[in-house]
Amino acid sequence: MKCPLLCLLALLPFTAGVPLLALDWKTQQLSLKAAPLQKSAETFFEFTNTSSKAVTILGINTSCDCTEATPSAQTFAPGASGRIIAHFSLGDRQGTYERSITVTTDEAKEPVSLHVQLEVPELASLTPRSVEWKLHGPAESQVVDIRVAEGLELTFSSVQPTSDFFTSRLETITEGRHYRLHLAPHHTRETANAAFRLYAKAGTGQDVVLSAYGNVR
Repeated sequence: MKCPLLCLLALLPFTAGVPLLALDWKTQQLSLKAAPLQKSAETFFEFTNTSSKAVTILGINTSCDCTEATPSAQTFAPGASGRIIAHFSLGDRQGTYERSITVTTDEAKEPVSLHVQLEVPELASLTPRSVEWKLHGPAESQVVDIRVAEGLELTFSSVQPTSDFFTSRLETITEGRHYRLHLAPHHTRETANAAFRLYAKAGTGQDVVLSAYGNVR
């Protein structure tokens, strides 16, 4: 039996059993790479209202308080385009981070999830970043090698451990480019741990703080 025209029309709003959303997103995943010493970054997700009625954005939530997201408008007429603008506070972060944004509208039962992979380049490599001593083993000095990333200069001024259980000494190999951090516990008769904050100034005048770690266990 042939399907009547009404039956065919009823199938149009669905693809493989999934209802089509009014907002057609250009992409729901973006990659963003920050420059060294950059303190904030911004990107946006574009969409178009492909439905025959206006769509209102009811709310936007982010996965981290370091992320803010705002729409270019609140309501979008049929055929109108818009964007969700995402702003990231980077601070002293380094490495690769995943951040998500959920957008709730008045036309969809479930919110739309947007994802950003944010890459913040390391200012310097610390090798190894964490050193260890065995409990009741030798309390000998260990070295963290610090090499500044290409195109940057960092002048380290001091190192401050979070525990006085350890000693620390910063050695300059090549000013602005290469340093060594010498670490040692006073003894290994008990477990202990500390972070070693390395304070430096970039050639641009910006203050920089890096961290190394030590453990007795």
